[in-house]
Amino acid sequence: MKQFSLFVDGKDVDTGKYEYFPYSDQTILDFKKTYQVITKLKKGEVPEDADKYIYAKYCVGDNELNKRAIESAYRASKIMRDMPVAKRRKILYDVYNNLVANMDEFIKLFAIEGHPCKLAGWEYLGLEQVFCKETMDRFKDELWDEVGVQGKERIYLVRKADGVVVVCPPKNAAASNSLIAAFALLSGNALIIKPPLKAPVATIQLWKKVVIKALRDNNAPESAVNIVVGNSKVFMDEWMNNPKVNDIFFFGDSEQGLEIGKKACEHNKKAILELSGNDNLFVWEGSNIEGAVDSAMDAYLGSTQICMVPKTLIVHEDAFNDFSELMVKKVNDLKFGLPSNMETCLTPVIKMSECIASLEDALSKGAKLLCGGNRVNYDGTVTANGIYFQPTLVAIDSDNPELFNIKIIKDENFFPVIPIIKMKSDLKDKHERDADIFEKMMNLAETNEYGLRASVWVKSAFYTRQFMKHVDKSGLLRINSKHIGVSLFLSSHGGIGKTGGPYGEMNYIWQKTSHLQGISLTRD
Repeated sequence: MKQFSLFVDGKDVDTGKYEYFPYSDQTILDFKKTYQVITKLKKGEVPEDADKYIYAKYCVGDNELNKRAIESAYRASKIMRDMPVAKRRKILYDVYNNLVANMDEFIKLFAIEGHPCKLAGWEYLGLEQVFCKETMDRFKDELWDEVGVQGKERIYLVRKADGVVVVCPPKNAAASNSLIAAFALLSGNALIIKPPLKAPVATIQLWKKVVIKALRDNNAPESAVNIVVGNSKVFMDEWMNNPKVNDIFFFGDSEQGLEIGKKACEHNKKAILELSGNDNLFVWEGSNIEGAVDSAMDAYLGSTQICMVPKTLIVHEDAFNDFSELMVKKVNDLKFGLPSNMETCLTPVIKMSECIASLEDALSKGAKLLCGGNRVNYDGTVTANGIYFQPTLVAIDSDNPELFNIKIIKDENFFPVIPIIKMKSDLKDKHERDADIFEKMMNLAETNEYGLRASVWVKSAFYTRQFMKHVDKSGLLRINSKHIGVSLFLSSHGGIGKTGGPYGEMNYIWQKTSHLQGISLTRD
């Protein structure tokens, strides 16, 4: 089996303490046997078939190693902040090149960790787009901007590095989410990456093979990136109390994340929060129904256990029948399978009891089941104890008196149970009816306590402008394109409300890990 060490102060670190990561396929096929093998390995026994079930062992560190990582990052941050911005940009150019060169290897590794191949492919291609040259050039130019001249005075707006940034990525997609923190290097910071204790291998490998290699190839301090794995609470307490840590970049659920944000403020740290999402996808009458359905189908990537997929579909009544019929057809065509299967997009549901309860809540409050609704095993066979759940659609009318109390609309929907809301009006005049439906859509959007992404499918020039003007509770608004798409110059992450906290917005990490300074230069 492979072995993954940690990385502190520019060196690989073997702590001598190990955990074991199984092949996700084997965990699904034979959970009991897989964990029997892990138990024996932890006792020092090595079963003959261990390599069949276990992909890798990886090192685990303690808080002393965490403290060493902080000292390493602190020293490196002094070098990074003085490095020419053009050289820091070149490091990120090479991050992009390394991503492209290693795509097949990492998609395979993501699948070993349990990401279905379709999800893994989207994650990786999204990273390529995020780090493309055009975006790097624009961000670099905005770090040092001469904004005006008045007589002999020149005025600059400059972003200065915060210093040491610690990164705690999410369990469900640690590697791909963590990599956006590499933008902190562009600002001149140094990093400590803490992959999740139970699934760190893809993150460790990605940072070593993509980012640390880019640092090395550019004669930059490799200690600008440190990788530690260990007890999250112990490490977080150290980060909060250590004066050499400046920013805490945390991914996770909203309740925990907002509490971390509060504590960070109390300790004079900057919190960058990437929390839960409950995204709306709007479909207006006369729009591209096939495009809208194709975008909505991404709701089922990873069985909806991804923060930035669409989770509530809000459809004009004139588009509802065509949209819902095509959605049902495509949902029923989704394939079940193991993560290594190239056609698979669904994963085991982590919170199965909550998934079932959420569906029952919707049906009890007037939702109509359009398809799905059963537990299944990995091949799609319906079974009472299946660890997968059929991709499910429910229809809800906008005049339902319980509309704002249905859990899969009100709360973060982390299950493959997707509501389609039919937005209706009793008015007869088309212009008045459309205005009424639009107002109801916006009223519903206003009740969303989260604010990651929103997307709209609309052809009308007038209502395109209306959506652009009035949809404001999201870090990103996409119009007539994939909800989960990534665009030049726009950050892939960030939102308001329970998604990013009171200071939430689109998370340009090069900005978030720096602070704005105004400079006035007058020459005699």
